[in-house]
Amino acid sequence: MKHALLLLLCLLIISLKSTATHIVGGELEIEHRSGYTYRITMNLYFDDVNGTPGARDPSANIRIFDKGNNRFMMDVQLPLRSDTFVNYTDIACTIGELRTRRIVYSQDVVLSPNMFNNQQGYYMAWERCCRNRTINNIIMPDAAGQVFYMEFPPVTKNSAQFVNSSPRLFPPLSDYACANELFYYDFSGTDSDGDSLVYDMVTPLNGYATADPSNAAPIARPAPYPEVRWMPGYNRSNQIQGSPPIIIDKQTGRLTVRPDRVGLFVFAVRVQEYRDGVKIGEVRRDFQLLVKDCPRNESPQVQARVNGQTTNYKRGDVIRINPTDARCLNIEFTDPDPNSRITLYARPVNFSSDQYTFTGTTSGIVNAPGSQESLKADICFDECFDTEGKVFKLDLIVKDNGCSLPRQDTLQVSFIIDPIPNEPPTIQLSKPDRLFTVMEGDVIDFNVLGFDADNDEVSISAKGLNFDINSLPITFQNSSSIGQVQSPFKWLIDCKTVGQKTYQIEFTATSMVCGKELTQTEVIEVRTVYPNQVPVLTTDKQVLVFELDLNEPFEANFTGTDLDQHLLSMQARGENFDLASLGMTFTSTGGAGAATGKFNFTANCEAFKGGVLRVNFMLMEDACAPSPTQQITMEFKVKVPDYKTFVPPNIFTPNADGLNDFFEIPGMPADVCTSAFQHIRIYNRWGKEVFSSTAHDFKWDGKDVNDGVYYYVIDYGADKFRGSVTLVR
Repeated sequence: MKHALLLLLCLLIISLKSTATHIVGGELEIEHRSGYTYRITMNLYFDDVNGTPGARDPSANIRIFDKGNNRFMMDVQLPLRSDTFVNYTDIACTIGELRTRRIVYSQDVVLSPNMFNNQQGYYMAWERCCRNRTINNIIMPDAAGQVFYMEFPPVTKNSAQFVNSSPRLFPPLSDYACANELFYYDFSGTDSDGDSLVYDMVTPLNGYATADPSNAAPIARPAPYPEVRWMPGYNRSNQIQGSPPIIIDKQTGRLTVRPDRVGLFVFAVRVQEYRDGVKIGEVRRDFQLLVKDCPRNESPQVQARVNGQTTNYKRGDVIRINPTDARCLNIEFTDPDPNSRITLYARPVNFSSDQYTFTGTTSGIVNAPGSQESLKADICFDECFDTEGKVFKLDLIVKDNGCSLPRQDTLQVSFIIDPIPNEPPTIQLSKPDRLFTVMEGDVIDFNVLGFDADNDEVSISAKGLNFDINSLPITFQNSSSIGQVQSPFKWLIDCKTVGQKTYQIEFTATSMVCGKELTQTEVIEVRTVYPNQVPVLTTDKQVLVFELDLNEPFEANFTGTDLDQHLLSMQARGENFDLASLGMTFTSTGGAGAATGKFNFTANCEAFKGGVLRVNFMLMEDACAPSPTQQITMEFKVKVPDYKTFVPPNIFTPNADGLNDFFEIPGMPADVCTSAFQHIRIYNRWGKEVFSSTAHDFKWDGKDVNDGVYYYVIDYGADKFRGSVTLVR
C-alpha cells in the first residue's frame, strides 16, 4: 500500500512539472489609442517542444500598481488574440528541438486621469510558472516562475494630458547559437513618441509563482519581486558564459555572445525610456538561447582585381580608374566548406551611391558534385560615377549559409574614379546680329541651333530677360533632340512692341550630363525706334489766371495740332471738383492731327465758395508710343461786391419840404453770395425800437418820434452794420 501511494505521489509530481514547464519569455506593452484609451498587450513566448499544451492560458490577468507606494490600482483581463510560430533567420537552419510560439494577449482599457496622475508613475505585472526544466544557468528552472514587468508614466502631467506608448521590442527569432562561434541578435526597440531608449542586462525576475498548480498563475503581488537564483559562475553580468559573455549595446540593443559551452540559457534585457533626459518608463523581456555543438563552418573568401589586370587587389591599395579605363572590377569568391551556398553583395562605406551594377553570378553553390569551386562576377561603375578626386571605399562582402548564423568575408576596396570628359553644348543664331534696331511693321526672323559634340540630348529655349516673352507676337518653340536641334524665331514688331524701348532675349542650349545641366547662352537686344513729334496745345487767352465778377461770363478756346497726324483728343478736368457741379462746360472735337475745344463758365456763388479753382485742359495723342499728355492749367477766382464800403446818411429832415424827408439808403449793396439783407431796426437812445422793415428799399419818415439821435442795426445775416442818424425837423 505504501509503495502504491508513493508511486501515485511521484506520478502526480511528474504531472505537475510537465504541465508547468513552458515559458521561454516575453514582455508587456502599452499603446496609446485615443484620448485616455490605451491598449495593453502581453507577448508570451511558449516552448512548443518542451512545453505542455495544457499550460497555454486562454487569458491573462494583468495587475496595475502605483509605483510611488505600491498601491493596487486595477486589474485588466487580457483575452488571447493570436498564436503564431516565431521564425528562423534562415529556414534551412531549422531544428526539431527548437520551436517557439508567440502568444499575444491584448485589451483596450481607459486609464482615467483622475486615477493615474501620480507623477512617480505606475507599473503593471503578471506572474506565471514555470520555465523550461532544461535551462542550465539557473537553479531549479522547472520550479522557477517569471514576472512580466513594465513601468509607465502618469496620463497627465502639469495639469495636461501626457501621451506615451511604451517601446516595442524587435520580435525575437527561433535562432540558436553555436558553441565557440560569435552570435549576434537584434533586441532593439522602436518608440512611436520619439523617446530615447537605453538597453542593459538585468537578472530575470522569479516572482512568487510556484510549480504548485494552485499557485502556478497567481494574481500578481506588488513589487519588489524575487529574482531567479543563478548557478555558480553565472550572474547579471555573465548570464551566458563566453568570450565575450552575452552583452547588449546600450544604444542599439544589439546582443552579442560567443558562448563557450552548449546548453539552454535564460537571460533578461531591460529597455529604459527617457524623454527630455528624464526616465518615464521601462520594459523587461525574458528570453532564452539554445547553444548547440555545430559542425565546423569555415569562412568564405572573396578577392578582386581591376578588369584587364592579372594580379589581385591588395588591401590598402588605392585603385585609380582613368576616363579611358574599363570601369569594372573582376570578383572571384568561394567557400572551403562542401556544398555551400554563398552570396556576394556590395556596401558603400564612405559614400552613398547606386551607380554600379553586378554582372555574372552573385549567388550559387560551390564545392558540390557538378558545381564549380568558385563563382565569378563583375562590378561595373556607371560612366557618371565621379569620386571628385576623393578616395571612396566599397566593401565587397560574401556570405555563406552556415547555421545558425552565416559566416562572411569582407574585402574593402579603395578607389578613385575620374569623370569621363563631356563638352558643354553650343548655341548659334543663323544671323550674326545681336543688336536689332526696329520700327513698327518690321520683322525679326532667324533660326536658333543647338549642338552637342558628345551626341547627348540637347534642348534649346528662349526667355525674355526684362519682359514676358509670351506677351508679344513672338513665335519660338522650345525643342530637344539628340546631338543637334533647331527652331525658328520670328517677331513681328507691332504697335504694342514699340511701347517699350528695349528688349533682351536669352537663348539657351542645355544638355543633361550625369544629372547635371551644362548650358551655353546667347543674348540679343532689340531696340525700337518710333519717330514722334510732341503735339502742341494752345489757347486764345493770353493769361491763365482770371478773376471774375459774380455772374460774369467766361469763354476760352483751345486748339491741338500734331505734325505726325496722329489722332488727337481733348478733355478738361477740375482739380478736386466736377466741372458740371459749378456750371462749367467743355466741348471738344478730335481727329487726325487736330483737335479743338471750347470752355464756358458764368461766375456764380458755388464757384465763389470754391475759392481758387484750377481746371486742367489736356491734349491726348493716340499712338503706339504716345507722347506725354500736353496740358494747360487755368486758374479762376470769383469776386463779389464789397458791401462793407457803403456810407449811409447820418441826418434827415422830415419837414415835407421835399428834401431829405426820409431816412433811406438808396446805395445799399445788393445781396451777395455769402450775405443777404434780412431787416433794419431803429432804436431811440433808451433802446426802444421805433422802426423796423424787411424791405431792401425801406423808408423811415420819423413819424411819431421826437427830434434827436437814433440808432440802427442793418442785418445781412453773416454781418451786421450799426450806425446813427439824426432827425431834425
